[in-house]
Amino acid sequence: MSILDEFRAWLEGRSEEESFFSGTFWLLFSRLPEVEFHRALELNAVSVSPIPAVARSTTSTVYMRTGNSVRATFAELPVHRDNFRILFSLDKPAQALRPMYRLLTRTRGRVSLFPLGAPLVKACARLVPGQPLEETQVLRGVSYPTRPSYGGADINLRPGNASVFFARLREDRRVLKTAKLRAPTGKSSFCEFTVGRAGYITYHKGTLGPLLDLVASELPKKLSDSVRPFEKAGGRFVEFRFEEPLFVDRTNYSVVVDALSHLPRTSLALLHTNPYFHAALTNYEDGSEFDIFITGHSTISIQGREEASPASFLRIQNGLTEQFRDASVSLERPAEFGMQDLLDGQV
Repeated sequence: MSILDEFRAWLEGRSEEESFFSGTFWLLFSRLPEVEFHRALELNAVSVSPIPAVARSTTSTVYMRTGNSVRATFAELPVHRDNFRILFSLDKPAQALRPMYRLLTRTRGRVSLFPLGAPLVKACARLVPGQPLEETQVLRGVSYPTRPSYGGADINLRPGNASVFFARLREDRRVLKTAKLRAPTGKSSFCEFTVGRAGYITYHKGTLGPLLDLVASELPKKLSDSVRPFEKAGGRFVEFRFEEPLFVDRTNYSVVVDALSHLPRTSLALLHTNPYFHAALTNYEDGSEFDIFITGHSTISIQGREEASPASFLRIQNGLTEQFRDASVSLERPAEFGMQDLLDGQV
């Protein structure tokens, strides 16, 4: 039996013992070598761990102004593909999210959560290859309208089969926050789990094997592929293209400014909005700098200066898609100008 098989058997056993169980996989992106990754997160070796497969763990505490505190313990799982790593916690996500953010603050931008947009959540809803999406049930879905739309409060979408759920999510132009799913894993077996946009998957009960395969094998590849444009940017523009013509109405420029201004430990300078939108953003965690342009009705183009980090690109992507839903990402070559362009005033 492999170490992950021991972990699977142990976790399934724990879920059977509790009426409501939460075992959460936190999905992290980092380009640090293993030793530096451990040092940055203060992941210390444990001589004896109650959790199989765990050799290192750390505890993060957030102290409130009220004098209370919130604490969560995170253990490293032996899963490493490209720049993708996994921490595991037995604390419920609602309790562990703030300690996780506190933990990541220690790394000064060198480690970040990998946010899961609706396309990735939809991919997680099918645990068995070829299984119809209609056979997965959404037990609870929390979404909110995009900022340019009317409304604002979180809304629990009506449960139902996953195919109808994701179709409605798209039609209503909503941003998905969390989805609790019950997916078939065989003719008479299932797995119940929650996917959170922040960057986690929580196992509750049922057959864990297919979900563990997804987390340890399939999902790391999808996440690695999705961040590759940021890793290969190298002076080229990274283009975020949205389905809707969001920027026909220039009042939506203010939504972009608001989204980028609220990114933690960053500053935004708005250079101009006419004839096109141009802003400069600086990430103080790792020194990354970006020029951000809106030149089309549905496109935001971002160019990183010098060695802008993929993690900083990832943070910008998450900030924008929290407001405007998910976008397709591609690399564009920088524009090339000749002497005549200069003389004609096009540069």
